[in-house]
Amino acid sequence: MAPQPNLFYPEMMHFALALHATREELVGLAASWAAAHELDVSLERFFPDYLVAAVPRGADVAAAVAEFEPVRRICLRQGPFDIVASNHVQHLAMNREAFSIVLEPLSDDGLRATALASKMGDEELLRWWVGLVRESAEEMHRGAWAIDPAGRRKHVSDHWHTAGAHELAVAGVPMLSAHGSAHFEFDDLV
Repeated sequence: MAPQPNLFYPEMMHFALALHATREELVGLAASWAAAHELDVSLERFFPDYLVAAVPRGADVAAAVAEFEPVRRICLRQGPFDIVASNHVQHLAMNREAFSIVLEPLSDDGLRATALASKMGDEELLRWWVGLVRESAEEMHRGAWAIDPAGRRKHVSDHWHTAGAHELAVAGVPMLSAHGSAHFEFDDLV
């Protein structure tokens, strides 16, 4: 769980933690980080049209998400957001040094994997974010088997899941890959 060099932008480092988590847990995580570290927050809607909004420091992040639904991504940073972007790629390009959390909805098909991720030029700042993620990961479960539609299995030791995702998996909700048709079986449920 360490920052890695970015091959496309050598001056940038990136970090991503793949996981399954409920939207509520991820919104709660963003809200707790924003409150504890006085971070700025942006919310992005991708559908039906792209729209971005800034959440004032100290505001109720969960209430802001509920009001701005359908929120697809939450970004956090140590400074104000420029919210004039016309798409999600431009938003991150205009707001470097932001940490993002993609919110996946629970659908009839199951719960898709998501990530806590960032790409930054400031290595020390990225290491600070990795530290926050590590603290949060102490409460998560680790390890899963990725299974493709043909039944081939591959162990993914660095795949994480939260208590909420664990409960959903126990209840029989499929844990889907972020993209495609593979699914996951958590180590502690196999």
